[in-house]
Amino acid sequence: MSYLFFCALVSLIFGLLFLVSPEVLGTMGSVFNAGLFTLDSLIMRYRLWLGIVLLAIAAWIFYVGLQFAVWYIIASWMVALGFGLLFLFLPGWLPWLSKASNAMLVSTDEIILGWRRVIGIGLIVSSIYIFYGIFLSIK
Repeated sequence: MSYLFFCALVSLIFGLLFLVSPEVLGTMGSVFNAGLFTLDSLIMRYRLWLGIVLLAIAAWIFYVGLQFAVWYIIASWMVALGFGLLFLFLPGWLPWLSKASNAMLVSTDEIILGWRRVIGIGLIVSSIYIFYGIFLSIK
């Protein structure tokens, strides 16, 4: 029951923040969107071993895929094989692939803050509903 109370309280707090102070949410978003660390230099240092391990995993998945022909086993085999070959034979593609995957396509922060009133009211209504459910279950 305490987790429901906690969820309702968090929903109420964030609903009020969406309605009253969107600047605080923007600041929190910029803090939480910051990267803590990158793995690019570490991966490039051990790319040979990583490629060999990925090829071994691909061989094992291929062996399992021969016994159970399911689409996700075949897809995971092809992904492991593709990345294993990339790490071994085309290491120049890895920084480009990392840069392309780090590019932001859609900013969800702007979309959410554009709909902040609707989201805030929805969060407040859901927290009231949860509080009401807690009150009824206690009674």
